[in-house]
Amino acid sequence: MALWLRITITAVVSYFIGNVNFALVLSRLKHGDIRNSGSGNPGTMNVVRTYGKIVGALCLILDAFKAAVPAFFFWWLCAGEMYDVSDKLGLYVSGLSVVVGHIFPVCLKFRGGKGIACIIGVALLAHPLVTLIAFAAGLIFLIVVKIGALSSFIMIFVPNIYEAAVLGGSQPVCSWLIFAMLTLAVIAHHANIVRLFSGTENLTVLFKKKKR
Repeated sequence: MALWLRITITAVVSYFIGNVNFALVLSRLKHGDIRNSGSGNPGTMNVVRTYGKIVGALCLILDAFKAAVPAFFFWWLCAGEMYDVSDKLGLYVSGLSVVVGHIFPVCLKFRGGKGIACIIGVALLAHPLVTLIAFAAGLIFLIVVKIGALSSFIMIFVPNIYEAAVLGGSQPVCSWLIFAMLTLAVIAHHANIVRLFSGTENLTVLFKKKKR
């Protein structure tokens, strides 16, 4: 099977995997619909606000895992063939496709999430340590500043900019795919960005002070 055909199959499979929205799944298990709660966004931050930290953490883990799985599917398609796994083309083709499927899911009438957890999942495969450090930094920022969009950007931009720098000019296509993922995430957050500049952005409080 030609490499281009493997990549095409991976992209299609990855897109439909991206259509599986765990924020919506978890809210249905709670006998609700996350799209009708809080900000209306079927994503981790809204799950945290609506159902709490534990359910939100589970949503984050599942969406991140969802984004990582297709990369292994691509590597399986290439098993026994002359394909260098150090070439990250498969990782970023599958990763971008999952993000597109998550943000623009045809199965959910194109009403999806914002792709942050998915991008974190892809970054974890590329650079686990850097991604975990960026995640910790973003989490601390969220606890202190309480602005989910900015903390999300810290979590995804730091490891991916690092990855693009590491790749340099050796894998330019991968760098463009990384740029595309980040661009989609920013576009998906356009309403948040507008609210940030107007001072009306929703706050995410992870630890509420106990009333005396």
